Amino acid sequence: MKTRKIILMLVLWMFSISLFAQQKISGQQNPDKVFKVICERYSRICNTLNSEPIENLPKDENAVRLVSISNSIIRLVWTESSWTIEFTEGNGNGTKIVRKKTLDVSEEAVKELLALLEEKDFYNQPSSLNVSVRDGTEWFVEANIDGKYKALVRPCPERTFLNDIGEKLFKMAGEWPSDEELEALHKEFEEYQNSRKLLKKKR
Repeated sequence: MKTRKIILMLVLWMFSISLFAQQKISGQQNPDKVFKVICERYSRICNTLNSEPIENLPKDENAVRLVSISNSIIRLVWTESSWTIEFTEGNGNGTKIVRKKTLDVSEEAVKELLALLEEKDFYNQPSSLNVSVRDGTEWFVEANIDGKYKALVRPCPERTFLNDIGEKLFKMAGEWPSDEELEALHKEFEEYQNSRKLLKKKR
C-alpha cells in the first residue's frame, strides 16, 4: 500500500503544476556537467532496480524509458513485430525491487506515443532546466528511436511537456490512478499545502 501511494502521489504532483548490471547513462548529447551528474544518479537507480539500458540497442529495437526519483521505472521496447512495456517499482530509498511486471502493448499505443513525442518536439528540447527539486518529484525520460538517443529531465509538480509523455507511459503500463483515487489525492494534497502555509505563518 505504501509503495502504491508513492506512485499515486507522483501523479498528483504532476497534476498540480553498457552492461546490464553496470550501465552508465552518459548524457552524451549534452556536455553540461550538471546534467552528467543527473545521468549518474539515474544510472544508479536503474542499476539497483535491474532496468536494462536503452542508450545502445540492437539495430531493430527502439525504446523509451521513464525513471522517477521516487524509484519507479517504465521501459517500453518495440521492434517491427513486438511491443512490450516493463514496469518496475522500487522501495522508498531505491535499494530493492518491490514490484515488477511486463505487459504486451498494442502497436497503435506505441504509434500514439511516437506522435506525442513528435508533437512535443522531444528531440529538440533542452536536456534540463537547471533547476533543483524542492517539492514533489523529478522525471528522467530517455528515447532511442531509429538509432537516435536523447535524455531529458524535468521537475514535477511544474507542468511541462514531459508530464504528458509520462502520463501516456503510465497508462500504457496500467499504472494510472482511477478518477476516484485522483480526487482523494487532490484533497489530501490540498490539506498538506494548507498545513504548510499555516506553519509558515506561525514562523
